[in-house]
Amino acid sequence: MGDAVVKADTTEPSLGMRLRLRRKELGLTMQEVAAASGLTVGFISQIERDISRPSLASLYAVAKALETSVDRFLSLAPARDHHAITRAAQRSKFRLGSTEPMYEFLEPGFAEAKLNACITHVPPGFASEVMRHEGEEFVYLIAGAMAYEVEGVEYRLQAGDTLHFKSSRPHASRNIGDVVATELWVGTLRLFAEYSPAP
Repeated sequence: MGDAVVKADTTEPSLGMRLRLRRKELGLTMQEVAAASGLTVGFISQIERDISRPSLASLYAVAKALETSVDRFLSLAPARDHHAITRAAQRSKFRLGSTEPMYEFLEPGFAEAKLNACITHVPPGFASEVMRHEGEEFVYLIAGAMAYEVEGVEYRLQAGDTLHFKSSRPHASRNIGDVVATELWVGTLRLFAEYSPAP
């Protein structure tokens, strides 16, 4: 009888596992990551165990606390120039969970870029957690109905409406309609790693 062939496990580590490995690599506790990111210890624990899925803003906050960028966990490659063009068929798309919003990145960014832009498809009933971080955000609602709360004030947007606010204010959003809401989001979150061109 021949030797059994053992196949290597090529399963990609989950988002939670990647975050946990990075945290342990830095020797940080969940309490330290929570304090640095502005999130609760319980939520960090749920993310690491893949029980909860963070929004893009929360993932940014955690990545920053872990001294890295979002693309480390999502395999999104930044552009390597001072400008970027992305064709419609080349957009990177990802969803952090089956019931979470789907993000379409409109551009991969470049070394000096201050802005990131994406189209977000938000399922009915989805509500983000409250976040605050540096920078600012601009939202143009393409379709559906969304409610955005900024520093305790709620703004209800219909298709065609826009909202521009400082991200340092506590903010959250939720889909208040019965269909998927589609928004164009532009913000100053640094999602991609710094790039240093080869000498």
